[in-house]
Amino acid sequence: MIEGYLNQRAVWKRKTGSNEYGEPVTSSKTIKVRWEGKRRLVRDNEGREVVSEARAFCIEPVKPGDKLEYDGREWPVIAVSTVPGLDGKENHRECAV
Repeated sequence: MIEGYLNQRAVWKRKTGSNEYGEPVTSSKTIKVRWEGKRRLVRDNEGREVVSEARAFCIEPVKPGDKLEYDGREWPVIAVSTVPGLDGKENHRECAV
Protein backbone atom coordinates (compact mmCIF):
# COMPACT_ATOMS: atom_id res chain seq x y z
CA MET A 1 0.00 0.00 0.00
CA ILE A 2 2.71 2.50 0.89
CA GLU A 3 4.99 1.71 -2.08
CA GLY A 4 3.34 4.41 -4.21
CA TYR A 5 4.32 7.07 -1.68
CA LEU A 6 7.99 6.05 -1.46
CA ASN A 7 9.05 8.48 -4.19
CA GLN A 8 12.40 9.60 -2.75
CA ARG A 9 15.76 7.86 -2.38
CA ALA A 10 18.13 7.48 0.56
CA VAL A 11 21.28 5.46 1.12
CA TRP A 12 20.82 2.95 3.93
CA LYS A 13 24.08 2.28 5.79
CA ARG A 14 23.95 -0.63 8.19
CA LYS A 15 26.54 -2.26 10.38
CA THR A 16 27.40 -5.77 9.18
CA GLY A 17 30.15 -6.53 11.68
CA SER A 18 33.48 -5.35 13.04
CA ASN A 19 36.98 -5.50 11.61
CA GLU A 20 40.08 -6.75 13.45
CA TYR A 21 40.44 -3.31 15.10
CA GLY A 22 36.90 -3.28 16.46
CA GLU A 23 35.79 -0.66 13.95
CA PRO A 24 32.35 -1.11 12.39
CA VAL A 25 32.08 -2.60 8.92
CA THR A 26 29.08 -1.26 7.00
CA SER A 27 27.23 -1.98 3.79
CA SER A 28 25.30 0.58 1.74
CA LYS A 29 22.16 0.23 -0.32
CA THR A 30 19.96 2.81 -2.04
CA ILE A 31 16.36 2.42 -0.90
CA LYS A 32 13.00 4.07 -1.59
CA VAL A 33 11.73 6.30 1.21
CA ARG A 34 9.17 8.95 2.02
CA TRP A 35 11.09 11.67 3.88
CA GLU A 36 9.39 14.21 6.13
CA GLY A 37 11.25 16.96 7.95
CA LYS A 38 9.28 16.95 11.16
CA ARG A 39 10.81 17.64 14.57
CA ARG A 40 9.43 15.58 17.46
CA LEU A 41 10.43 14.05 20.76
CA VAL A 42 11.13 10.27 20.68
CA ARG A 43 12.72 7.65 22.93
CA ASP A 44 15.91 5.95 21.82
CA ASN A 45 16.87 2.30 22.50
CA GLU A 46 18.08 3.21 25.98
CA GLY A 47 14.84 4.97 26.92
CA ARG A 48 16.22 8.52 26.77
CA GLU A 49 14.08 11.26 25.28
CA VAL A 50 15.80 12.78 22.24
CA VAL A 51 14.73 15.15 19.49
CA SER A 52 14.19 13.63 16.07
CA GLU A 53 14.66 16.11 13.21
CA ALA A 54 12.88 14.05 10.55
CA ARG A 55 11.19 10.75 9.84
CA ALA A 56 11.53 8.35 6.98
CA PHE A 57 9.07 5.71 5.87
CA CYS A 58 10.46 2.59 4.14
CA ILE A 59 9.86 -1.13 3.67
CA GLU A 60 13.43 -2.34 4.37
CA PRO A 61 14.38 -3.73 7.80
CA VAL A 62 16.12 -0.55 8.99
CA LYS A 63 17.11 -0.66 12.67
CA PRO A 64 18.21 1.86 15.30
CA GLY A 65 21.94 2.44 14.98
CA ASP A 66 21.81 2.33 11.17
CA LYS A 67 22.27 5.53 9.17
CA LEU A 68 20.29 7.05 6.33
CA GLU A 69 21.98 9.44 3.93
CA TYR A 70 19.50 11.88 2.45
CA ASP A 71 19.89 15.26 0.76
CA GLY A 72 23.67 15.29 1.25
CA ARG A 73 23.50 14.59 4.99
CA GLU A 74 23.98 11.44 7.05
CA TRP A 75 21.21 10.90 9.61
CA PRO A 76 21.53 8.37 12.48
CA VAL A 77 18.43 6.23 12.99
CA ILE A 78 17.23 6.91 16.54
CA ALA A 79 14.10 4.75 16.74
CA VAL A 80 12.04 2.54 14.44
CA SER A 81 8.33 1.66 14.58
CA THR A 82 6.80 -1.11 12.52
CA VAL A 83 3.39 -0.36 11.03
CA PRO A 84 1.05 -3.29 10.30
CA GLY A 85 -1.11 -3.50 7.20
CA LEU A 86 -4.75 -4.56 7.09
CA ASP A 87 -3.65 -8.22 7.02
CA GLY A 88 -1.78 -7.82 10.34
CA LYS A 89 1.67 -8.28 8.79
CA GLU A 90 4.33 -5.58 8.76
CA ASN A 91 3.54 -3.11 6.00
CA HIS A 92 6.34 -0.59 6.49
CA ARG A 93 8.65 1.04 9.01
CA GLU A 94 8.74 4.57 10.35
CA CYS A 95 12.26 5.67 11.25
CA ALA A 96 12.95 8.62 13.54
CA VAL A 97 16.20 10.27 12.41
